[in-house]
Amino acid sequence: MNKEDLLKIFKNKNNRLICLILIIGVVLMAAASVDKNKKADVQPTAAVTSVEDEEERLANILSQIDGAGEVSVMITYYSSSEKNIAYETKVSSREKEESEDKKAVMTDGEPMVVKEVYPKVRGVIVTADGGGNSAVRSAISEAVTASLDVPAHRICIFKKEEK
Repeated sequence: MNKEDLLKIFKNKNNRLICLILIIGVVLMAAASVDKNKKADVQPTAAVTSVEDEEERLANILSQIDGAGEVSVMITYYSSSEKNIAYETKVSSREKEESEDKKAVMTDGEPMVVKEVYPKVRGVIVTADGGGNSAVRSAISEAVTASLDVPAHRICIFKKEEK
């Protein structure tokens, strides 16, 4: 194909439009492949990562209540936490067949977590040096109710054993 043949092709308005669409398609495909190579930007969350951490944080704040003294906390749950993982789904269809291929989206060698559902609290047991005082028990009960959204009848507060 020489230069004159190319000029004849581009003189036709429809041919110019087709070439422009092809060029745009190639650019979009190249841009999409560049995006696939980028890693997903996952920000760490400030959520409590374990039961022990949550118990420790609650015991720490409860020990600051006037008259509570040293505090220990045990939290029980209805179930364990649940992690929802991101999946990349590839659907291919042929004449009478359809197939679906699911792959977990990986970030730094680990599956990308879209959402983590924490379990509902079943009950709380608190032992405190000041657990024998009704005013301290009431304050601890209110604090636990406010922080964990647990009804008061699911909270047990006891006086710690003297050593």
